[in-house]
Amino acid sequence: METGHEEGLEWPISTPDFLDWRAQNHVLENLSAWISDEFNLTGGTIPERMEGARVTADFFRMLRVQPAAGRDFFNGEDQLGAAHVAIVSYGLWRERFKSELNQTIKLDGETYTIVGVVPEDFHFPLMGRANIWVPLVFTDKRRSDRGTGWLNIIGRRKPEFAEATVAQAMSTIARDIEKEHPDTNTNAGVLINSLAKEIGKHVGDQAIYTAFIVGICIALIACSNLAGIYLARAWTRRREMAVRLALGAKKSRLARQLLSENALLMPAAIGLGLVIANLGGKWTTNSIPFENRGYLPNYGRITVDTTMVLYAIAVAVLSVLLFSISPVLEGYRLNLTGALKESGSSTSAAGGQRLRKLLVICQIVLAPMVLVPAGLTSKSLSIILQADLGFRADHVLTAQMSLPAVKYAKNAQRLAFYNQLLERLRSLPQVESVGASQHIPFGHSSSWLEFRIKGRPEPAPGEVPSTLITAATPGYSAAIGLSLLRGRFVTEQDGSSTLPAVVINQTLAGRFFAQEEALGHKIRLGRDDAAWYTIVGIVKDVKFYWPGDNPMNESYIAFAQAPSPVMHLVLHTTTDPMALAPAVQSAVWTLDKEQPLSGVQTLETRISNQVAPVRNITQFSVYFALLALFLAAIGIYGVMAYLVESRAREIGIRIACGAERRSILWLVLTGSFKLMLTGISAGLLGAWVIARLLMNNVFGVTTNTLDVYAISVAVLGVAVLLATLVPLRRATRVDPLIVLRCE
Repeated sequence: METGHEEGLEWPISTPDFLDWRAQNHVLENLSAWISDEFNLTGGTIPERMEGARVTADFFRMLRVQPAAGRDFFNGEDQLGAAHVAIVSYGLWRERFKSELNQTIKLDGETYTIVGVVPEDFHFPLMGRANIWVPLVFTDKRRSDRGTGWLNIIGRRKPEFAEATVAQAMSTIARDIEKEHPDTNTNAGVLINSLAKEIGKHVGDQAIYTAFIVGICIALIACSNLAGIYLARAWTRRREMAVRLALGAKKSRLARQLLSENALLMPAAIGLGLVIANLGGKWTTNSIPFENRGYLPNYGRITVDTTMVLYAIAVAVLSVLLFSISPVLEGYRLNLTGALKESGSSTSAAGGQRLRKLLVICQIVLAPMVLVPAGLTSKSLSIILQADLGFRADHVLTAQMSLPAVKYAKNAQRLAFYNQLLERLRSLPQVESVGASQHIPFGHSSSWLEFRIKGRPEPAPGEVPSTLITAATPGYSAAIGLSLLRGRFVTEQDGSSTLPAVVINQTLAGRFFAQEEALGHKIRLGRDDAAWYTIVGIVKDVKFYWPGDNPMNESYIAFAQAPSPVMHLVLHTTTDPMALAPAVQSAVWTLDKEQPLSGVQTLETRISNQVAPVRNITQFSVYFALLALFLAAIGIYGVMAYLVESRAREIGIRIACGAERRSILWLVLTGSFKLMLTGISAGLLGAWVIARLLMNNVFGVTTNTLDVYAISVAVLGVAVLLATLVPLRRATRVDPLIVLRCE
C-alpha cells in the first residue's frame, strides 16, 4: 500500500502515518512495514555487500512464512534497545554459515545473532535477492517525522471484508490524518493493491499478457495451415473414400482412419516443440540480467516442467482434433455418385474453395496482430537507445560503498576516507578522471528534498516543490561528463567552512527562474531550520532513472559540505573499465580491509540492465513476427498453390483461346489482393487493440504510429504477393495442350 497524490504519484509511507494506520484500522489482521537495504557483512575472509531488508517483527507471520530452522522475530525485537537479531536466507545459511544457528555476524560493524532461516523456496520479488532480514527499528526522530515517506507497507485483510471495503476504510483514516496534519498530508490518500497485482505491476504483466495473445495468434496461424493441409488431402482422396464407401466401409471407420493418420505425427511434433521450448526458456532466462532476476517470480527462470509438458500435449491433441475435423466432415457429406465420376484432377467444389479462401483471410488477419507490436517495440527500443542521457556512459566504471556508522560516525572521518581513496584512484594508470557521488544515474537509489526560494512567498501545504538531491565531489562532473551550461560545478573550495553551494539543472532553473538569472539566488533544502544554499551553476538535465524520463528537478551539493556514508565511485578510463576493478578493490582494502565494494560494473552495463525489459520484449516480438510471417507465407503459398492447381483447366483453356499470360496473372492476383485487403482490414483493428495493451511497456510510440502500420502492411503484402506469384507463374508456363489432354 502506498499513498497517492493528486498528481498521480505514488510515495512511500512516513513512520507516523504507518503507526496511525496500524492503530486505527479494523479491517486488517496485520499491517507490516519493510524497506530494502544492503549490509556490509564482515567477519569472514572477504567482506561482502549483502542485499537484505529491514522488516517489522510481525512481517513473516503476516506472510504466514514458517522458518525452515530456528525461530521468527519476537514481538518487541523491533523496538529501540532490543537485542540485535537476524534471519538469513536458506542459501546463505547453508553456504556461508555451514547450516549452524545462533552464530554472530557483523552487519555494518554491529554484532547480530542469527536466530532463524527462511524456507529454501521463499522469495519476495519486491525485495529482490534479499539474503538477510533484521528488525526495522523506529527512532524517536522517525516516529515524529510525518513529512518523510520511506516505508513500504503490506497487510493481510480480514476474510470478512472485501478489498473495496478495506480501501474505503483506509481512505477514511487518511482523510482524518490529513485534517490533523495538513502541512504534511494535504492531497495524500491511500492506494490499495493486492500483492499479486503489485508484483505484476513491477514485473510488467501487461507485456506478458500481450505476449500470450501474440502466441495465440501464431498458434492460430499454424493451425490454419494445418487445417488447409488436411483439407487439401481430403479433397485429393475423395475418390478413394468414395470407393471405400462403395465397397461397404462405414463412415465412422473412415473418420477414425483420418484422425489416426493425422495423430501419427503428433508425438514427433510435441517432442520437437518441447525441445524448442526448452532452448527458448534457457535463452529467455539468460537474456535477463542477473541484477534484474531477483525482482521476477522464480528469479526469472523459465523451465519445461511437468505442467508445461501436459499443457503442450493438451494443446496439440486439441489442435489436431479441432483442425482435422473438416476433412472428416467432408467424408460424412461425401456424394458417392459425384465423387466416383470426378477425375483425379477435377476442380474443387465451391464449398471447398470458400473454406480455403477463409483460411487465407484468417492467416492475413492474424499476421498484422503480430507484426505491428513487433514494429512498435522495435521503434521504441530505437528511440530509447538514441535518447540524450545528459552524460557520458562509455569507458565509465562505477562502484558503490557504504561506510558503517560504527566506524565512521563523524563527517570528518567519512570525508577523510573518501578523499584518500579518490587520491589513490587518481594515480591509477588509464584513469582520466575520478569522482564520487551519493547517487548516480541508473544507480537504483535517490534522495528528494523539498526546497524553498529565498524572497519568494511560502508555498501552500502540499504544494512545496522538491528536487532530486545528491552530494558529489568536484571530479564527478568530469568523470561522468556532465555538461555545464552556466556558472561552475562544486569545487575544492566548497568546504565545511564555506557558504553552502548548490548546482541545479536546466529544468529547475527554467521552472522557477524563467524570468531572471538563477545564479546567485538562494534556496533552502529540507526543513525550515536547514541552511540556505547559493546557486553557483546550472548543468544539463540528466536522465536519472530511465532514458525516457520526463525532465525533473535535480540538484548537486558539495560532498565536503554534506558527507554521506553511502557513495558511488565513478572512474572514466582510457581502457576497458572492468580491467581496473581489481585495482579499485585493492585501493579500498588498503584503507580499510573490512570495507566491501559492491555494484562494480560499467555505466553502460547499468543502462543496459535498465533497458533490458524493453530489449527483451522487442526480441520476443521480432522473433514472433518473423515466425508469424513465415507461417503465414507458407500457409498462403500452400492454399494458393492448391487453388491455382484447381484452376489449371480454366487457365489452359484461357491460354488456348489466346489470353495473354499477364492478363491471367492479373486475374488471379486481383482475387488474391481482395483476400489480402479483407484480412488486413480486420487484422489492423486487432493489431490496434493489442498495441493498446502494450502501450504501458513501450516508450516514445503510440497506437497511432502510422509508419509502423504502413511498414507492417507492406511487409505482409510482399509476403502474400510472393506466396501467390510462385505457384501462379508455374501454372501459366504449363503447355495448355498438356493440361487439356490430361483432362
